[in-house]
Parts: sequence; structure tokens; C-alpha cells
Amino acid sequence: MLLQLFSTARTPFLSGENAGVTALEIEATPGESLSRAIWLSGLVPPLPLCSGLGCCGRCRVRFVADAPAPLPAESDIFSTVELGEGWRLACRRQVPDAARLVLELPAENLALPSDQEKTSSVDFMVDMRQATADNTPPASSAVDGVSLALAVDLGTTSVYWRAVAVPEAEDARAGGAGTATGVATTVAQGSFLNPQAGAGADVMSRLAVAMQPQGRMVLSELVRRSLRSVVGSLEQGGTARVANLCVAANTAMTDIFLDLPVDGLCAAPYRLGHQGHKNVDVPALPPVYIPPLPAPFVGGDISAGLAALLAAGTPRPFVLADLGTNGELALVDAAGRLLLASVPLGPALEGIGPQCGQLAGPGVITDFSLAPAGLNAHFFAQSPEDARPENDGPEHGGQCPCPSCQAISARSLANGRSGPEAEMHKARGISATGYMSLLAVLLRTGLMREDGGFEAAPAMPLARRLASGLEAGKDSGGMRLRLPHGMWLCAADVEELLKVKAAFALALESLLAAAGLAPAEVAALCLAGALGEHVRAHDLQTLGFLPSALAPRLRAVGNASLEGAALLAIDAQMRENLAGLCATSRLLPLVEEENFHQTYLRHMRFGA
Repeated sequence: MLLQLFSTARTPFLSGENAGVTALEIEATPGESLSRAIWLSGLVPPLPLCSGLGCCGRCRVRFVADAPAPLPAESDIFSTVELGEGWRLACRRQVPDAARLVLELPAENLALPSDQEKTSSVDFMVDMRQATADNTPPASSAVDGVSLALAVDLGTTSVYWRAVAVPEAEDARAGGAGTATGVATTVAQGSFLNPQAGAGADVMSRLAVAMQPQGRMVLSELVRRSLRSVVGSLEQGGTARVANLCVAANTAMTDIFLDLPVDGLCAAPYRLGHQGHKNVDVPALPPVYIPPLPAPFVGGDISAGLAALLAAGTPRPFVLADLGTNGELALVDAAGRLLLASVPLGPALEGIGPQCGQLAGPGVITDFSLAPAGLNAHFFAQSPEDARPENDGPEHGGQCPCPSCQAISARSLANGRSGPEAEMHKARGISATGYMSLLAVLLRTGLMREDGGFEAAPAMPLARRLASGLEAGKDSGGMRLRLPHGMWLCAADVEELLKVKAAFALALESLLAAAGLAPAEVAALCLAGALGEHVRAHDLQTLGFLPSALAPRLRAVGNASLEGAALLAIDAQMRENLAGLCATSRLLPLVEEENFHQTYLRHMRFGA
């Protein structure tokens, strides 16, 4: 059947009055998920969806005619007026058995081609690259006549890439990888949202789709097409040549990219289909190197991160921790032995799982602080000049810059009113670091207990003022706390973040115990990714992610996976050294450990 998608920014579709209104048309199969038919088509911008849980509301569509009766999950998301207008959740709907279905999508969720110019999904990804390439000069003007290697960090939520120059002496070697250099000269770099996000925000939702060969092929081709567009943009004009790629990803993303069966990752006992550390041929792409895959849920992103830390001479013993939809920890001790642990964390730390969760970006709250009038929300800072000086990184910005919010904030401070009572400009959402800082503030004031529950009558006067924002939730999220800028924190969100804390703290504790190390004996705890760059060590300690002795040793290492992939892309000897280290690694079977459940429950308290 034919799906016709219109943007709400265009002239509304009315029967008999749609001449000249551009629609995006998608061929869909009756019975398949409507959200997947739309967001896995490769024809609309990707969205990080909740994989059918009906809680994120991002897959909203408007039935132009004959809207089906609303479901309970839709009544929780939409107002009565919106339901009457035909707004529904695509994840809760199937493609009907009809000739045509006409839908509207919010303007920000649908990039339609103009009447004069048809834009394919490949062109869309090129535009995405150019919009996020950190103003790096085009490759054609920077590397005339030189071969490039493309390093890729293929994450569940986002894809980061970096083009590096292949050293001239090594250019003629097979695959573009030569002997150790320790330096990768960056030519261009960028990022884009993983186009598979329409299948769901976490690894297990991707695996559920990839279990079927057709679904796996669709997911694989979405990423391959995006990388082909990056390669094409780098080679535009013929003055540069991409000689090879290094794709670092977790095991699930790796096998889906390679279009390999994922059965071993879908049910216990989990097993790898291959060990990585190999070159593979992918249609219409240069040769691709896959880093070592040490364990079923410890993949090439971690091994590449280890390569970067070892090349940088990181003091030992050190722990590399990557907190995303899955939490992976790798410990290298003083003797060079490698211990591994892996725990599922869900999408909460990607800013996707909570009800107001959002990826960091303009209009998103990335930090909370306490002020005499109550909670202050601080927005994503697009440049270091926008950041609050007392914060550790550029993600933490200032108050909402719009004049109305600035005026309301000033009046609130003068009148002693708390932020939630003021009708401020509504934020787009709250990032993962925003949630971490918020929970830490609430714990310190006593408005939140260590078990994650709200304290209706806290002792601190300022906390009592904040408690006036507590209200019964209208849905399954339970009691919630009103926040500035139209946001809220519900009890269900707190519980999910508490589960993340418990899983990570348990894994870290078990890893140190297996290595025979006390926290004070660890030279560095290297936290990778955007969370590591922007979260405060004090907040992690307050929440109980880290023991107090480890907080001073916390080191943000940024995108270590991409750094390592860039080195591995041009350094054959480094590949061999890394493969040798991973081949002798030991994976801790956490769920098989004695008293695992009791230990997990012990960690289900903040600050514990």
C-alpha cells in the first residue's frame, strides 16, 4: 500500500484541494509497524524512538481522515484536542490493508523535497554531515592527491566519523594501513543520528528487527548508504581517495552492519559469530577493517577505545567505561592483563528513555542548579562562550536566552517564586547530563530519598518550596515533580535511572574485586563518550556511580572509540597488538556470580 506523508508546515491536505502540495510517498506492507514503515524507509530524517513502548511520543502522526479510536497510551501523550485532530502514535499502529493512507508529520520530523528538487536519503545524509562537520574545510581542498582512511564510531544512537590522511610511505600498502605511527592527521570529521533509530533506541530493539533477514538487510543498508554518502562527499572532485575504513561498533551494530546473523546475541548462552580483527568487503565501500570483538557484548568500540588509551600512555591500572544503551567496562592492570564486564543499561543515558528525555542540542536542558528561588535550568551551549564558567564543559549553558524567559526568571528571583510556577518558554527536553545533575541536586536538598522516592515534607526550607511542585501523574509514570520550562520528572524516570546506577556500580565493583584492586589503587577511571565529557564527578559520586576514592581519578576521554579507530585505520602493527591483548582477555559473568541479585538490590539506592 502507499503511504503519503505531508508536513504540517505545508498547506493542509484536503480531499480535492491537494494540487501542488508535495507529498513523500512510501511503499509499505500491510500489517507491519507504521513507525518502522516510515522511519526505516530511509526517506525521512531518523528519530530515536522508544521501539513501541508508547512513551516517547516522537512517532506522532496525524491521520488526515478516518482516524482510529485512540488507545490508552495515546491518551497519555496527547491532549483531548490533539486526539480530536487525529494525532496518534505510529508505533502503536499497523499499516492498514488499503490502497492509500494519508498522514501528516510535524514539520521538524519531515524534510520534504521541493517541487523542483527531489532529495534522496543519501543527499539528506550528506547535508547532515555538512551541518555537523565542525567547520572543517572540505577534503578536496585539504588533501589534494592524498589517500584518506575513514574512521567510524558506529553507535546505537549516533554515528561519528573522521577522515585521516594515510601517511605517504604507507599509502601503497594493502588496505591503506601501515606500520605504527601513533598519530592520525585529521582532515575532516562529522556526525549524524544513526538512521536505524526508527527501529528503537537500544540494542535489543535493533536485534529484534535484525533477527529476520529482511529486517537485518534494511538496517544494514541504512548505515551503509550513509557511509557511502560520506565517502562520496570526501572524494568529490576526484582529488582525494578513501583507501579504507575502520568501523568500530558494539557487537550487535557490527553484525547488523555486516548483514550477518545475530542469533548468538539474542538469547543465552550468548556467543560471538566471529572475533573481529579482519578486513571485509562491503559493496560500494572501500575495504573495511573490523576491530577485535573481545566478548558477546564487548565490541570493537571498546577495543578501539583501549587502543587509543594505550597509545596515549594512560597510566595503569586503568578502567575504560562507556555508558550508553549498554555499559561496557574494561580494566587493564599493571601487568597488562585485560578484564571485561558488560551490563545492559537501556536508553536512559542517551537522553531517550525518560519522558522528557532528549539528545543534547539547542533548546535542551543539560544542567540544573539550585538558586534562592528554586531550580535553575541551564540550556545547551553551542559555543564555549555560552557556557557557565563554573561548569566543566561546553555542554552546560546558561538560562534560556529568549527575552521572555529572562524576564520571568528575574521576576521569579525578585518575588521568591520557584521556577516551575513561572510560565517560561517550554524546553525541547532534558539531556542525560541534565537528569544526572537534577537527581544529584534533589538528593542533596533532601527532596529525593536514597531509594529514589520523593520526600513530600523535606526538612530544608528550599526543598519544601520545591516540593510544592509535586503532583500526581496523569499516566503510568507515577508522581512527578514540575520543573522549569514545562518539563517534569516522574517517579518512573527516577526508577530507570536508579537501575542504571545499580548496574554500573555493580559491574565496577565486581571488576575491581576480580582484579584485586581497591578503588584508591586505580590510576585512572576513563569515562568515554559525551556523558564523560560533561557530567561532573561530584554528581556521579553523589548518585553512587563512583566510590569516593575514585572520583578524583575520573578522566573524560571523549570519543575514545573514534580516536582508536582513526589509529587502527592506518596502523597495522597496532591492530596486531590490540588483537593479542583482546585474545587473552577475561570476561566476568556477572549474572552467574554468587549473590548477584542481592548485590544488585544493595546497589538500588542512590549514594550507596
